[in-house]
Amino acid sequence: MLLVLLDVPHVDTADSREGFTKGDRVKRVGGHTLPPDGVVQGWSTLEYAPTVWRCTVTWGGEYISQYQAHEIEHDHQAQ
Repeated sequence: MLLVLLDVPHVDTADSREGFTKGDRVKRVGGHTLPPDGVVQGWSTLEYAPTVWRCTVTWGGEYISQYQAHEIEHDHQAQ
């Protein structure tokens, strides 16, 4: 059996960047979100663009997406 090692690019992570911190309640800019309750899970760089940071958000505890800071805003209505 031949073992092939892959050169996996480095990915940086952070709990807080650009005003959003892990655990913050957020919504999409413009309010178009289903479900509406977004929670920041953290930040990471992209494998192919190590200087680009994306915020990982879970929606309704089920769906996960990544956004740039200008695409989300704090949800001050969330309880």
